[in-house]
Amino acid sequence: MIGEAYIALQHHYGISKDEARNALHSVLTSGLCSPFNGPSVMEAILSKKGCGLVDRMIANDYAAQGLLTLTNDTKMARLIGTEKL
Repeated sequence: MIGEAYIALQHHYGISKDEARNALHSVLTSGLCSPFNGPSVMEAILSKKGCGLVDRMIANDYAAQGLLTLTNDTKMARLIGTEKL
């Protein structure tokens, strides 16, 4: 859901990636709602190095379930809990 909101803010509202990240961070720290996987999601939202936010959300979700993420993406494969095919 966070990934979809991130994309929608950019596509439908013309908001930059940085602005979308800041908006998501603001909403998720407001107390109105919180990310299902907790602090690791907030770290992913604030990180700007390496792969994109949606890739980070995917890897984060799999890791929270104790699963390994397999990918062909070199940048994504650098994340903990991922492996390059």
